[in-house]
Amino acid sequence: MEVSKEILDQVKEKAGLFFTVDEIALMLDLDVVQFRREIRGKKSPLAKAYLKGKLESMSEIRKLTVEFAKKGSPQAEGFVREYLEKMEGCE
Repeated sequence: MEVSKEILDQVKEKAGLFFTVDEIALMLDLDVVQFRREIRGKKSPLAKAYLKGKLESMSEIRKLTVEFAKKGSPQAEGFVREYLEKMEGCE
């Protein structure tokens, strides 16, 4: 699926705001089935833009969560423990 840099930037932005694949496709007037297929393939420029947007926002949220955990937030500490368990499970 060929798309412009503008579309890739918009996909990244909307994925970073945690819109679903279907919502992004509808907002950008993309074929929903083809867009979903691209995302699942994880190798196309569209998939990379989607994943990068999503992961960059997740990174910002995790950074704030770690900061709150360091300040003693019990809920944030629980999330950080989950992040560490997931991280260790992948090592």
